Amino acid sequence: MKRTILFCVLAFASPMVLASGVDTAQANISQNIVKDLTQQNKITLRANKGDVNRFYTNFYATNSVQPFVWLDNGKVTARSKEMLSFLEKSSYKGLFPRNYHVVKINELMSSDLTSVEQQQLLDLLMTDAALSYLRDVSVGQPELIVVEQKNWLLPRDKFDSVSQLTALLNATDLSAQIVSIEPKHEQYQLLLDSLAKVLDSESSDEIETKMAVGGKMSLNDQNDKVQLLNNRLIELGYLGTAKKDQKLFDSETKKAVQVFQNEHLLEPDGVVGVRTQKELNKTKKDRVTQLMTNIERWRWMPKDLGQHYLVVDIPSFEYYVVKDGVETVRAKTIVGMAQRSTPVFMAPMNHIVFAPYWNVPRSMAVKDKLPQLKRDPERLARSKIRILDREGNEIDPTMVDWSQYNANNFPYRLRQDPGSYNALGKVKFMFPNEHAIYLHDTPQKSLFGKTERTFSSGCIRIENPIQLAEYFLKDQDWKVDRIQKAYDGSKEQTVRLKENMRFPVYTIYMTAAVDANGKTVYRSDIYDRDGAMQTKIAKLSINP
Repeated sequence: MKRTILFCVLAFASPMVLASGVDTAQANISQNIVKDLTQQNKITLRANKGDVNRFYTNFYATNSVQPFVWLDNGKVTARSKEMLSFLEKSSYKGLFPRNYHVVKINELMSSDLTSVEQQQLLDLLMTDAALSYLRDVSVGQPELIVVEQKNWLLPRDKFDSVSQLTALLNATDLSAQIVSIEPKHEQYQLLLDSLAKVLDSESSDEIETKMAVGGKMSLNDQNDKVQLLNNRLIELGYLGTAKKDQKLFDSETKKAVQVFQNEHLLEPDGVVGVRTQKELNKTKKDRVTQLMTNIERWRWMPKDLGQHYLVVDIPSFEYYVVKDGVETVRAKTIVGMAQRSTPVFMAPMNHIVFAPYWNVPRSMAVKDKLPQLKRDPERLARSKIRILDREGNEIDPTMVDWSQYNANNFPYRLRQDPGSYNALGKVKFMFPNEHAIYLHDTPQKSLFGKTERTFSSGCIRIENPIQLAEYFLKDQDWKVDRIQKAYDGSKEQTVRLKENMRFPVYTIYMTAAVDANGKTVYRSDIYDRDGAMQTKIAKLSINP
């Protein structure tokens, strides 16, 4: 019996780093036992293999008389049962119980555990589940991270699951210890609360009335599709029951549609197109998945954003500045269109440029501007866009045969003069980055009156450029009149920011949030990024 238990003790010990008194031959035999256990029981360990080995090596180096982590004299400990409770309720954290062996663990705990093999397997599964759970709840789930790794370019926090499991086993309050490693962002906790409410609600996973997706409906339409629309609006609480089965799209229907569109950051035109139809069709299950998607994204955020930072929340079409936990500035934004989406990343603010030139990105020059030159060589000149050769000499557009150029051989660069017509407006805020993204003014102020504002080529246009400039320069002897003069000037002027104002700028993509009134807001997925996440979540949600 003593030798069998020793094998369990060493099952995870690395041959290179072993607890005192353990030889390599014994460790190799023990690892074979683990292999046999997982293969015979068709168990896949989800934690990092090196972490499993390192945890057991560290544990038994300091607990040489204790043969198991989660058992005491063949009996399940109170701590094991408490940990299992967290695993079973992991869906309330936006996680998946199936990832933590809960069915098999329950089955083993319900048995008499007289077999050493059963004890070994239970200990192994509990350790793997705990290591995985702590990692997942803190920095995210590998299966979901990989789905968006090309789009989510923010720096990721490192996480040592071995040290965190050791801390958990030594903690007097498991719940407090788990909370301590979760994100502290307010929206993370608010979304967890929203998820719990939806999971506990008695509403059905199936909707009573499903809209057909395709075409449009608008005021004065009268048909069977409008009947479905009215009934769905009633079910969602946007329309009175007196309109049930009504086939007419009247003014009350339009008003209800506009309220729904406003709440979901869709253009509130009262026209029910494909985007609105898809939002109307969202089920309880869809909302759970959407909440889980965004809870997961908050785990990918750096735990510490800093004492002073700016966030561009892409799907909300807003940015805000936070200092010492207090919001100081907030305003509307215009972000990239779907085919030229604004990326998710971070870079520190560096300087401000008043009366900026606009150096047209080459991709835009050959895709958008070159065709214009071919149709009308003087078109760009009317917008104060100059054509420069490689030496910086200005070229007369009427003297060039533009038909000879394409995206591969276009030899010029385009630069727009400062002024009210400039595509960047009269000021830009620079946080140098590999994406060539920045915040800037715009001459197209009317676009801020739209609800869904995806009109840029990736950069972020802001509604209140003078206010933001005042905020950045308030400690640099830049009074309002000086800022206004620079803003209205015709000569480019660069202002380097003081060190304390060079705080990080984060661009984020969250399609669910809780507003200041405590209401959960479901935003339109403007870049269609939720779909892949939700497909993966649906697969992970299936019970084993």
